[in-house]
Amino acid sequence: MKIALITEGTYPVATGGVSTWCDQLVTGMPEHEFHLVALTGGDAGRPIWKLPPNVRSVSLVPVWGPAVSPLRHGNRRRYALEAVQYELTRLWDAALGSDTADPVGRTENALRHLVDISNRVGLARALATRGSVEPILTAWTRHLVSTGEEPMSVADAVMTASIVDRALALVDRRLSGMDVIHASSNGPSSLIALSQSWRHGTPILLTEHGVYLRERYLALYGADFSWPVRRAVTAFLRRLCQVAVTSAHMVLPVNRFNARWERRLGARPERIHTITNGVDPAKFEPVTTEPELPTISFVGRIDPLKDLGTLISAFALVRQRIPNAQLRIFGPTPAENVGYRAGLIRQTETLGITDAVHWEGPTKGSRPAIAAGHVVALSSVSEGLPFTLIEAMMCGRATVNTDVGGVAECLDDEHTAGMLVDARDAAAFADACITLLTDPKLRAAMGAAARRRALAEFTLERCLARYREAYAAARDRVLFEHPGPLPATAPFSVDKAALGLSV
Repeated sequence: MKIALITEGTYPVATGGVSTWCDQLVTGMPEHEFHLVALTGGDAGRPIWKLPPNVRSVSLVPVWGPAVSPLRHGNRRRYALEAVQYELTRLWDAALGSDTADPVGRTENALRHLVDISNRVGLARALATRGSVEPILTAWTRHLVSTGEEPMSVADAVMTASIVDRALALVDRRLSGMDVIHASSNGPSSLIALSQSWRHGTPILLTEHGVYLRERYLALYGADFSWPVRRAVTAFLRRLCQVAVTSAHMVLPVNRFNARWERRLGARPERIHTITNGVDPAKFEPVTTEPELPTISFVGRIDPLKDLGTLISAFALVRQRIPNAQLRIFGPTPAENVGYRAGLIRQTETLGITDAVHWEGPTKGSRPAIAAGHVVALSSVSEGLPFTLIEAMMCGRATVNTDVGGVAECLDDEHTAGMLVDARDAAAFADACITLLTDPKLRAAMGAAARRRALAEFTLERCLARYREAYAAARDRVLFEHPGPLPATAPFSVDKAALGLSV
């Protein structure tokens, strides 16, 4: 079977939980042929994973790479620009308009027509010539100014268009001869999947690790954008995510928390199949030693979603009760998060704990980081079903975690397999760490319970078996409804026949 696996900012150009999951899929299913389409930032980069032989092609797509050239002058250019402007107007009208007038159907309709235009002239060049600025301003004025929202400036519209139009241009990407498309997240990845499915009827599988839309809400909340830009970008992403979950043949969340979001976005319950992550028990045998000093260990990328600020604040409280306690932070710092890490270091200086906080950098595998602490800490504000936690559980380590995403689903209902506290609650996090650091018997019992649960629920063999079933079902079109012909739309003034568009 030929499977197109679409990623964003992860495999094969970065490490992390989603990349680990991708590597498990392609390595664990040598009977299938994988074709990777990896969305990257401004620089396409290069693969850093050793790819198995069944990865037959790798396409690195720099979303923020150099801009394409505009369309040349002529009738073809004029017709293309008028057609694109018409569809962008409909797209933004659905994005910023009321929820009561079938906005998802209208968004899908506009996106399908943009794909059709892409087939004729290339959407990226048309957007580079004349993009979403005017349609955004029109929709904002029509729908939001009357409800009390602040006006949107031209600069706001330009910024919004610069973000969204780069994503829309991804529909120009072609994937030929695929049996299944597997998008590893919603958002821009799903645009490539949707355009392929609408062109060829290829079934889509959509997996979400973290909830893409929720994480974009969190990221944009703290971004240095004006309110109109944040409001417009999130409105577009919401509609796009709704179209993706309603169009996918199967929606495969990694936990029940994600499944609830996907149902709210419109996914049909019978198409949602939760497949939990898994690890190989042979690679994560129980850790039987502990460090000399009382130590909390963190392993993961240095990223605002991991909320290391709360972990550091909690550790400062731990030090008040356990003066020789240590915090060891393992993981890479992505280039875009260098400033975030610098702020964390300043926080340790302010709290007077610099000498006890150790920045260990990347580690080859998580096991050394897990073994480095008496307790493994996860302080995130957003998670899917975190590999760090599953791996620590499989190693028999006690953990302290925030109650986000599917974390609670990893632990048992009696909380004997790990401790759970509210996100951003440094005092509660500190109390849980102190309890475990000062009670060896509780640590040992919790670690043993964690390994038993991991062996029962989160093995790699079980995970891969479920994906094999999903791929086979998609290939055989089980529950699949072919997307059918392009939906009818309201007439507009462009001569569609001259442009070669469907009428």
